[in-house]
Amino acid sequence: MTCGELGESGGTKVSAAYQLALEVIKERFDPNSWNIYPFHFSDGDNWGDGDNGLCLSLIGQLMALSNVFGYGEIQDSVFSHASTLMSAYSKIEDERFIRVTIQRKEDVYPALKTFFRVKGDRV
Repeated sequence: MTCGELGESGGTKVSAAYQLALEVIKERFDPNSWNIYPFHFSDGDNWGDGDNGLCLSLIGQLMALSNVFGYGEIQDSVFSHASTLMSAYSKIEDERFIRVTIQRKEDVYPALKTFFRVKGDRV
């Protein structure tokens, strides 16, 4: 079982991965010496709205240590609705937090380009 998986239910608890990322950064990658760029690609499923709130708090902590935080949500079709996770993340108003939606494999490279755009070029 990997970090963040709830084996019995098949669900994901995203906050566990964010907590692990914080630990790894603090133990091994001093932000004064490293450029930190966490990325999270997901289908948007998370284990309950309570965890979404915890994720928002942890993203704030990660962004305090990071240059950019990228969230890419993979949706099944153009008719898909935003997940509860994407809806929760829409509240983040920090230019270092970048959200993208990926609907086809051809969207992956443009998504990565969006994450790494020069600061003045961001929309």
